[in-house]
Amino acid sequence: MRRFDRLILWTISIGIAVICLFAAYGFKLAVDSGDKTYRIEVNRITREISDGRKPDELKLEEYNRVRNLAWLEWNAEPEAVRSFFDGTGVQNNAEYTVKPIYRGDEPAGYLRLEYVSGTSRSPLLLLTVILLGAVLAAISSLLLYIRQQIIRPFHTIEELPYALSKGNLTQDMKESKSRFFGKFIWGLNLLRETLDRQKQTNLRLEKDRQTLIASLSHELKTPVAAIKLYSSALAEGLYDNEDKRRASAGLIGQKAAQIEAMIISIISASVSSLQETEVHVTEFYLKEWIRQVVEHYKERLALLKIPFEVAVPDDKLLLGDPDKLLEVMDNLLENAIKYGDGSLIRISFREEDYRQLIIIENTGNPVPATELPHIFTSFWRGSNSAGKQGNGLGLFICRQLMRKMDGDIYGEAYAEGMRFVLVLRY
Repeated sequence: MRRFDRLILWTISIGIAVICLFAAYGFKLAVDSGDKTYRIEVNRITREISDGRKPDELKLEEYNRVRNLAWLEWNAEPEAVRSFFDGTGVQNNAEYTVKPIYRGDEPAGYLRLEYVSGTSRSPLLLLTVILLGAVLAAISSLLLYIRQQIIRPFHTIEELPYALSKGNLTQDMKESKSRFFGKFIWGLNLLRETLDRQKQTNLRLEKDRQTLIASLSHELKTPVAAIKLYSSALAEGLYDNEDKRRASAGLIGQKAAQIEAMIISIISASVSSLQETEVHVTEFYLKEWIRQVVEHYKERLALLKIPFEVAVPDDKLLLGDPDKLLEVMDNLLENAIKYGDGSLIRISFREEDYRQLIIIENTGNPVPATELPHIFTSFWRGSNSAGKQGNGLGLFICRQLMRKMDGDIYGEAYAEGMRFVLVLRY
């Protein structure tokens, strides 16, 4: 910033100095040139008159500086001579000079010549100086504009990325009306606020997780100890009648249910961030959205040699979050690649009950009918997932996102494979 200020100062100073030097030299050159010119013309006319040429025979239009002349005889009255030398009759108070004329050694009279001293270049020179001043003013204005609109706003944000990298999310920036950095500063503030919210959420979730783990670790000891006790007693035949054995088995079942409830609590805590995901519902065009999906997967599926069929939908406005909907589609297509047999993946469309349906199908072994009710449960994996990596959260996330968009998702098994249907409003 300081270097740029010095650049502006030096530019203005050097520009003013150059203009002043040019003006001084130009005016001096004009005056000197004019002075020499009128003297040459005066001497030339004086010489011609001295050589015997009559004053009225001279053609003054041939001269650039001398504009008029007057003649007075040598033997004129003293009063006339005085008036002649005082400039009586000189037009518009012009500059003049009086030369005595001799023919041979005898004086013949006096010649008065009116002339222009030689500043005819002054208007052009003045115009040039004005233009140079305007150029300097324009350059100075441009530099000041760059300083105010670009350098200064950039100077205010240059420390923010470093602060963000260090985790300092409290440093706010004033909004700027700069046409170059106004939206950028606004966007950085939004980024900072988003990161700050995410940080606070992560801190809260981590605190909750640690509290929950500490609590459950302590509570799990009691039912585990009871189960060990009852199972040992049963294994060693310490109960002498059937009623006691059944009661012990029932207690083991109760403690196991208690442990299961604790595990469910852990699972719920681990996916709480998914439940808090923000969805921004807006209008978007179906055809443009599906084009992005096709562009993303077409080449990959071609390399995998999996046929990919996509119907052409009617171009209509849908309600939802297009970015989150892409996440849903990513999950479904990845599942189709992972669990399908590679023979076909198809996307089709239809309308039903004033809703837009998007159908994703893949060939392969379907999920058994008994497992279909559980496919959207968190951390649940079907029997067809053996040997394949995964955490059982993909479909759970899909349902969470679709419901936040006031839509839905459901899965179907058919003879050739699996079908998932997305339901959206329009």
